Amino acid sequence: MSLQLPCPNSQHFRHNLAQLVSPLRRVRPRVPFYDLPAHRIPTLWSLYRGLLREAPTDNIRFRVRALFRRNHHLTSTDATRKQLGTGYKWLEMFKTANSGDVKLQAVLQRYSSLIAAKREKEYWKQLVRKEVAWQDRLLNRPILTGGFLRPTFANPPLPRLKPQPLAISRIIYKRRLARERRFMRLIDLKEAMDDLRRERAFEEGLAATNKIDRVFSGPDYYEWERPIVESRRLIFETLKRDEERSQLAYPPKLLASIRAAQREKVVNKTRERERERRGEILTWTIQRQRRAPPSHILQRMSEAQRKMDKVVRSVSEVGYVAQVKRKLGFRLRDKEAWKKEIGPVEDLEKMEEALESIRMENARRRDDE
Repeated sequence: MSLQLPCPNSQHFRHNLAQLVSPLRRVRPRVPFYDLPAHRIPTLWSLYRGLLREAPTDNIRFRVRALFRRNHHLTSTDATRKQLGTGYKWLEMFKTANSGDVKLQAVLQRYSSLIAAKREKEYWKQLVRKEVAWQDRLLNRPILTGGFLRPTFANPPLPRLKPQPLAISRIIYKRRLARERRFMRLIDLKEAMDDLRRERAFEEGLAATNKIDRVFSGPDYYEWERPIVESRRLIFETLKRDEERSQLAYPPKLLASIRAAQREKVVNKTRERERERRGEILTWTIQRQRRAPPSHILQRMSEAQRKMDKVVRSVSEVGYVAQVKRKLGFRLRDKEAWKKEIGPVEDLEKMEEALESIRMENARRRDDE
């Protein structure tokens, strides 16, 4: 069955219709719109440069740059078209104000003053944020404690730092995981080698009585064995390097730094104890006073014993604290210092006479009232 062709009039009508509809068909470009010269050239050369040229003040010019930087990564056509419309509206406003429109000039001057105030406020906020970040960095900076981080399979000889840098912790953690994975890999390779040898023995047993195509035995066996042997060799080399790392000694320069940190720690703690004895309340003072005996001992202590335990945790060595410490058998730095609050014995009679005279004077005044 043959199909009849359309008549010439129908073909002519279809041709004209195609010519009218084809220009209306949407053509998708092969590149994004933000890379097309038809978008970049008008936006950068006409809009952006025009806004910077026509902006009445430096603050408004700064705002234009900030908005272009913020919208630089827009990929939506609708959002981009909206921002471009706002930009061209601003450009017309700037041109009108520069041509002599007093009202727009006043509006733009007020807008410029608002931007200036906001920039100054943000400037001080940024200074505060930088200072807080710097103080936090100083507070958490790693310092040498005078201790040793002994060499292991995962780390060479290192000084003990507090707080320990996160990078060092991550390196040690990842090396431990990698070492564990290598041992698991060795087990898998050993099983693969055992399977290969069993396959070779099986084929050799078959080949002794039958003619077969060898796969795992004969010359092909070494081709199967080579990658397994190579993988095991690389793993053993890595384990050997781990062993060498664990046997490393401290370099003399690093050892000298650790010894210096130990001496500095003693000096700092001595200075801290002197400040504490002068009456300054330190963090260590509060921590010591908040401590208590172990729970199994604390539950057997009476109320008086608990009170005395809390008293002797003070750094003081005079007065009531010294009396309690002497009663419990503490060694005091100055055995006579506890008497200073009470006074010397030879002045006790004078103090009693003064106290009696004060009492008599208070009684006389009460009688007069």
